[in-house]
Amino acid sequence: MEIKKSLPYYYLSAMVLFFAIGALLSACQKTNTTTTVSGINKPVVEGYLVPGTKTLVKVYYQKYLDDTITYGFPITGLKLNISDGTNTVQLVETTPGNYTWGDTTFIQEKKTYTLNFTYQGSTVSSKTTVPDKPTGFKASDTLQRVPFRGAGITGSTFVPLTFSWTSPASWFYLMVYKNTSTAMYPTNANSNPYHDNETLIGQVAIFNTQPTLFAYTGTYKVQLFHINQEYNDAISAGGGTSLSLTNPSTNIVNGLGIFTSMQAATLMLDVQLQ
Repeated sequence: MEIKKSLPYYYLSAMVLFFAIGALLSACQKTNTTTTVSGINKPVVEGYLVPGTKTLVKVYYQKYLDDTITYGFPITGLKLNISDGTNTVQLVETTPGNYTWGDTTFIQEKKTYTLNFTYQGSTVSSKTTVPDKPTGFKASDTLQRVPFRGAGITGSTFVPLTFSWTSPASWFYLMVYKNTSTAMYPTNANSNPYHDNETLIGQVAIFNTQPTLFAYTGTYKVQLFHINQEYNDAISAGGGTSLSLTNPSTNIVNGLGIFTSMQAATLMLDVQLQ
């Protein structure tokens, strides 16, 4: 399982921009001769561990400002190891820069996993503990009606649904909305092409829907993810602007990016025009 739309857009886009500017600044400085990986040469790691799914870790170079690719070029030929404290597996590079482990039983709840590999003579490492799955996830209704919006169109008032759960409000949460319908219709005259949506909702135990979450009608799979603080911090740190750049949070030693884990509770929601 890999969360892609927001982090992987509003975190990684800010992270990539910061890295690119850092690359230009570093080009004017002397080469770092220490045994640790210098800022400009640090690999970017992206890995999300979810019980019941295959393990995938991406490793790639930092981007430059003039790159048009989504990610930097892949770093190949690495020997990535992940250990649960008892068993250690070496991931297989299935495509350039994508390292996988196919055993879906390897990632388990509450276990701590350590990632490490050698890059340019230094050890790149990280660790994460798989959190508990949220419990008691429910919605106030299974049907969400959304008024059609557009220029010159006065729609009816949007009535939100309420999502709630019984898991501790001290946990960090992310909610993801995936339209599973093959036929879907826009709820806005200016709708962009469909993409999954997600909302970082922090430390709460209740959340109300908003019309902007549902740009298309259809049957949605709504997932409430219990995420670790390292992922929450990474997404939050990516919220800067070009006028106020901050270094995106990372839990990678001698590297950049994120290595984290999560678990989700799921419900289905029907979205129709009002």
